Formats: sequence, structure tokens, C-alpha cells
Amino acid sequence: MKDKQQPFFVNIGSSSLLVIFLVLCLATFAILSLSSAKSDHTFSERLAAHKQAYYEASERAETIVGEIDRILYETASGIDQTGLHDPDISGEAEKGLAAYFTGVGEAVHEMQVDGIVLQVQQMEGECMISFQVPAGERQALSVTLAVTDYRAHDNYYEVRAWKIVNTESTAKEQPLKLLPVIQE
Repeated sequence: MKDKQQPFFVNIGSSSLLVIFLVLCLATFAILSLSSAKSDHTFSERLAAHKQAYYEASERAETIVGEIDRILYETASGIDQTGLHDPDISGEAEKGLAAYFTGVGEAVHEMQVDGIVLQVQQMEGECMISFQVPAGERQALSVTLAVTDYRAHDNYYEVRAWKIVNTESTAKEQPLKLLPVIQE
């Protein structure tokens, strides 16, 4: 009888296949972990830079608000010396408050403090002072103060807004074409 020759075949056992599969899985998980750690590190660096820019802008805004407070004090002292702000005289209190707001507007409008331009808006019995301090490349700290009647309040102003705003648009405005244009 003839011997049947079996072809030469390397027998890879199931345990070897399992070890190869586990090594590939571990390598894949290691690469994913490294990628995740790198993106977390990048995100934390950007967040730290953003926080630092915010706090620097906030410190600058506090300096500007301190200067505004000094100007409001001087303006109120000037109004009190002229006697226009006497609350005992009927109708004189409103004239005095209007004179105070006018004095604030003249003293503060378009004034520059620490390189920041101050804006004053007077409307319907209110006087608002606003300014923006750059906080990074595309953001600014927007501050709005409402000048108060210093006789009725303990301070010269009230903070109405203290928030971060975007200074440049990231998306260009493009109209949506919802319906086709029919030309006659």
C-alpha cells in the first residue's frame, strides 16, 4: 500500500491565536488611551489660557471701574456743592439727578482709561456706562454699569452686565436657499 502523504501544515493552536488577538487589543487600547490623554492635555492647556485671559481682563476692568467710581464721586461732590441736588426742595431732586447724569455723561463719554474707551448712554432717566476689555483673541469682557442716585443708594453705580462676549463671528453669513428662485 501506498502511504498517503499529508501536506506539510503548520498547526497554529487556538491558544496562540488568542494571544495574538489579546496583543492586538492591548495595542489598540494603548493607542486610544494615548490619544485621549493628548487631547485632554491640549484641552486643559486651552482652558488654562482662557481662564488666564479672563482674569487678566477682569483685573483690568476692576481698575477701570475704580476710576469710574472716582469720577462719579467727584461729579456728585460738584453737584452737591452747587446745591442742585437738594432733596428737600420739591422738583429740585429730579433736576439735580438730571444734572448729575449730564455731568457724568460729560465727564465719562469717549474717555479712555487704560486704553479702553468708555461709552455713556442716557435714556429715560437712566445713565449707563459701558466698555469692553479684550480677553483673548476672539473674546472681550463686556461691562455695563448703571449710574444710581447716590443719595438713595450706598454706591454710585450698579453692575448690570459683566460677561464674556465674542468679538468676531466664526461663521460667515450665507443665505439659505429654501425655495428655488423663479425668474420671469
